[in-house]
Parts: sequence; structure tokens; C-alpha cells
Amino acid sequence: MKYNTEKKAEIKNFFSDNRNFAYTIEELASEILTDGHGKSSVYRIVSDMVEEGTIRRITDPHSRRVSYQYIESSHCSEHLHLKCQKCGKLIHLDNETTHSLQDILMKAKNFNIDESAMLFGRCESCIFKEGTDASK
Repeated sequence: MKYNTEKKAEIKNFFSDNRNFAYTIEELASEILTDGHGKSSVYRIVSDMVEEGTIRRITDPHSRRVSYQYIESSHCSEHLHLKCQKCGKLIHLDNETTHSLQDILMKAKNFNIDESAMLFGRCESCIFKEGTDASK
């Protein structure tokens, strides 16, 4: 039996309010836990939410870092996502762009990319900041 606790509601609200970002357990715990206690509860609740389909687990293939993203609805599995490796921002591609990329890959490499795939890189804001920092 799964218990719907205040902490679970708080975590669900946090993800909902920050739906354009993905968070590691450590980042989530530092945002949610005021006294630093209860990190194991955060792990358990997040695991339950992944199982329920409320959030999804994302593993960065370059760093093996695991983060979690709020799933708005079932339509999230129908398009590609971009994730900034610098700031964690998530960008939902529209269906037209998703299908165009799928068509390009199929024609060029005879490869069909899964619609719910996550592509990793840098967002426009982080690219700009890196360019600004490099000029100093």
C-alpha cells in the first residue's frame, strides 16, 4: 500500500512548479528538506513516483548522473526532449520538429529514434554565458 504523505505532495508540487528542469535526488533534497533529515524518504517517494508515472528517470549517458523530470501528461512520450547539461533545463520539442528529426535520421542512417528520447547538450542561455565568460 502506498501512502500519500505531505512530503509526497510537496515533492509533486515542486516538480510541477519546476517542470522545465530535472533534478537529482541531492538537488531535490536540498530544496525540499529544511533540516537535512529525511533524504531516504525523498529516495523512496521519488522511486514511487517513477513507478506511478508521475516523474521519469533520466540518466545522462556522458556522466551517468541520474535526474528526475515531471511528466505533464501522456503526450510527453510523443516527442523528443532536449536537456541542458549545464543548467538542467528541459526543452520539449514540438511534434513537427520531432518527426522531422526522425525522418532525417531514418533517411540518412536508416535509424528510428524513439519519440520519448532525450538529447543532451547546452541551451541557448548557457551557450551565451559560456561565450561571455570566455571573452573575460
